Amino acid sequence: MNAIIVEDELIIADHLAQILTGINVNVIEIIDDLTEAEKSLAKSPDFYLLDIRLSNNQNGIEFGEKLNKLNIPFIYITANNELKILKKAIATEPTSYITKPFKERDVIAVVELIRLKKSTKKQLEIITSKGIELILESDILYCEAEGSYTKIVTNSKLITQRITLKKITEKLSNDFVRIHRSFIVNKQKITTQKANSVFINESQLPVSRAYKNYLNYK
Repeated sequence: MNAIIVEDELIIADHLAQILTGINVNVIEIIDDLTEAEKSLAKSPDFYLLDIRLSNNQNGIEFGEKLNKLNIPFIYITANNELKILKKAIATEPTSYITKPFKERDVIAVVELIRLKKSTKKQLEIITSKGIELILESDILYCEAEGSYTKIVTNSKLITQRITLKKITEKLSNDFVRIHRSFIVNKQKITTQKANSVFINESQLPVSRAYKNYLNYK
């Protein structure tokens, strides 16, 4: 797995990087401000370690909200015990959080939780007229929202489920990214990228400005 650490205290960031490296997690980058954190989305990490309070009064919770929207797992790092701040942080639905000063075993535990969730998301469970069916993620090309329903397009068929696109995204691995409020795509299936769209075989799908960074757009 690949991780990015957003932490402005270098000693703490280096310690976290050492722990992650020791459990075979590749630390792509250590970042100390939110502007660079936004740019780092283009590197498609599996998860972030994110400090809640950065220097220059930067609030990591704002970036946590974006990660939640993009369905990217993240772990808050905090020394803050203010109830108001913690409530805002919890509302962004982090995978977990660790408090300073942290213990190595605590960091390992939350990372293993992400690893476990990732490893179990290889098939998507859907409900059909014949009962429950499992679809291999590798067969899914993209999903399209239609109101309270979602169309799941695979190599061989089209399946419509009464479920929101956000809920579908939560069930899938990080191979799937949202490119538009109405579309998530399997990154492994993209055949061509253009300024405002991607192609999966012959299907052209729109990419909205809010999601360009996550698909390595400038």
